[in-house]
Amino acid sequence: MENKMNRRGFFAAMGKFMGLAAVAPAVLGGVFSNQANAQEKRRSAGPGASAVAGSMVDVNDPIAKAVKYVEDFQKSPASKGNKCATCGFYAKKEMHGATEVGTCTIFAGKLVNANGFCASWNKKA
Repeated sequence: MENKMNRRGFFAAMGKFMGLAAVAPAVLGGVFSNQANAQEKRRSAGPGASAVAGSMVDVNDPIAKAVKYVEDFQKSPASKGNKCATCGFYAKKEMHGATEVGTCTIFAGKLVNANGFCASWNKKA
């Protein structure tokens, strides 16, 4: 069976590719610049300083929006009962009042709520 691409299929594929090529730099640029900013903050903190800036992730942050981060997993039907505290990317750091917060490899230099959730949730090993 021979698979030939017709003219319509070719232009549909090219349109998708061009759309992806136009969006990718903006998405990847935001991810990499945030990682670079986090590394710079760690370097400027000096030796013996905490690697975590201590500020909470803002749900309006572009990365938080990209991964659909919410501070309460119960407000996201996609969570299916999963939360940051049970994610492989999460590490408990401290308590903010009665709320546990920790670091997340997705949000370098920021703290996330242990009861939060995002679409990048990954089961702890």
